[in-house]
Amino acid sequence: MALVIFALLVIVGVGVKLYDLRRRRESEAVQLQAQISDALMRDQLLYGVPIMATARAPFWRRSPATIEIAGQVPSPQARETALRIVRAEASRIRPDVQIEDRIAVVPRHAA
Repeated sequence: MALVIFALLVIVGVGVKLYDLRRRRESEAVQLQAQISDALMRDQLLYGVPIMATARAPFWRRSPATIEIAGQVPSPQARETALRIVRAEASRIRPDVQIEDRIAVVPRHAA
């Protein structure tokens, strides 16, 4: 009976540790996403351009984090500026980041 109780305590302890690890990774992803979004909003060329950054941190720390950048920009220059900002900000926070580029260039039509 004592062995069963001990086994249950070990299982609960492992579950709590895994939950805490997942929560920390999610917090890390939120921080990374917020920092990148702030950096994009500070650039004058990208003012008013709908670009969204979504970060996912892996469960295991040794795996790289992934940042998906999506939205529409008016020119190739704006696209390159956005990617440059994301790369610079992401590498400053975490060196092993993979960036998924989903930015479309959609020129604005003059009215």
